[in-house]
Amino acid sequence: MSKCPGQNTQYWGFDSIFEVPCPKCGRPIEFFRDEVRRRCSGCGEIVFNDRMDLGCAKWCPAAASCIGAENFKALEFSQKIKSRREDLHLLLEQVSEGEEKTRDLFKKLYLEYDGEDRLFDKNRLYTIKEENPALFESAIKAFQSFLAAKQSMEKRYEAAAARTKTILDGKGKIILDRKDR
Repeated sequence: MSKCPGQNTQYWGFDSIFEVPCPKCGRPIEFFRDEVRRRCSGCGEIVFNDRMDLGCAKWCPAAASCIGAENFKALEFSQKIKSRREDLHLLLEQVSEGEEKTRDLFKKLYLEYDGEDRLFDKNRLYTIKEENPALFESAIKAFQSFLAAKQSMEKRYEAAAARTKTILDGKGKIILDRKDR
């Protein structure tokens, strides 16, 4: 199989090699744009390349053979971590101004949870109920707003995907805005 253009280094620009700080120790880690992960030489932490854009690997049937099966699995894992982090940002946006304790609670719960399958352990949230009922109520309100915002985003995504599928199936009409009509 020939190399895809996205993997061919002759097409890379000046920004294809960059450094990111290790999230654990802060030491700079050099990445090439096609690298999924690197190990920090300072602390040994495995760091994923958030700037890597192998969007084609999400749909290309040859992705596993193009970037390698191990890198493909690492890319999927990296996407889960990135999605989880994006969910945390969306959740924190739902916290009302002046509710720093609620914001700190969500950050703590996020960091305590080791998995990548969900934002945090919801059972841990309920342990706060007895300790601090006001904090619990604030957190529940923000979490419910987060769930509504996430559901709204998913519905918009599904609607956009359906419109695109209709267009690609040839059943939709594409109307071009032309001045010569």
